Amino acid sequence: MGQSGVATNDLSDGTQVVTFDSTIYRPNAIKKAAYKFGGLFYVLITQLDRATEVRLKPKESCSSPDALVGEFCNEVLDQELRETVAEETAGIRDLLLAQAFSKTTLIDPELETGEYDSEHCAEASAGQ
Repeated sequence: MGQSGVATNDLSDGTQVVTFDSTIYRPNAIKKAAYKFGGLFYVLITQLDRATEVRLKPKESCSSPDALVGEFCNEVLDQELRETVAEETAGIRDLLLAQAFSKTTLIDPELETGEYDSEHCAEASAGQ
């Protein structure tokens, strides 16, 4: 497997075998990409010791399987990055959801009153 963490292999029946390094690509990201491409390929995912192997056998409706295997690899990368962003922003997402469903504000209690005088508004617009 190269530095990219991805290796591909063609089988005689047209099946493409793509192997992803498990230290780089999470199984969930691979599963999400496989689900998205399920209309074009029959998909078989096998977890190996340090890699995840994906067999993509083109369905009849798949007109250019070689190019779509590349698109599948791009989709796995996209899903992996989405997983990373979700982890990194989990705290903010949880705070926003809690704020949205809370009867009181969780961020700034002064904002609960909703009463703003003209003097306060003038100060805010002067600062712009």
